[in-house]
Parts: sequence; structure tokens; C-alpha cells
Amino acid sequence: MKAFKFVILKLKGCSSLWYETLKKNRVRETKSKIKAWSKLKKHMKRRYLPPSYKQELYLKITTLSQENLKVDEYI
Repeated sequence: MKAFKFVILKLKGCSSLWYETLKKNRVRETKSKIKAWSKLKKHMKRRYLPPSYKQELYLKITTLSQENLKVDEYI
């Protein structure tokens, strides 16, 4: 709960406005309040990360190399 409150306090500018809008929309739709970091994180990912984010990360990880060796060869 502390992490959740801390994150909310640290939101600035557009992200703060986004969160306030999210809260108002949830009240209007009679949904429960967001009280957990995991739930807030899910909403933030949906809002701020592009749909291709996981795929891009996967491609970066699978093509990582050190010197001339790929990661799985290096290990």
C-alpha cells in the first residue's frame, strides 16, 4: 500500500491528469477503486506502453551479444 501511495504522489503532468481521469471513469462505471500497485501498474502499462513492447524486448534479449558471442553461447 505504501508503494502505491508513493507512486500516486510522484505522478506529474499528463500522467497525473490521466490517473485522475481514470479514477473518475471508474466511479462513473461503478468499478472499485484501484488500491493495489499491481492493478495500477496494469493500467499504466496499457496506457503508456505500445502493444509491441513485449515483442521488442524479446527481440532485444534474443539478439544480445557480448563480443562475438550471443548470450546463450556466452553462458
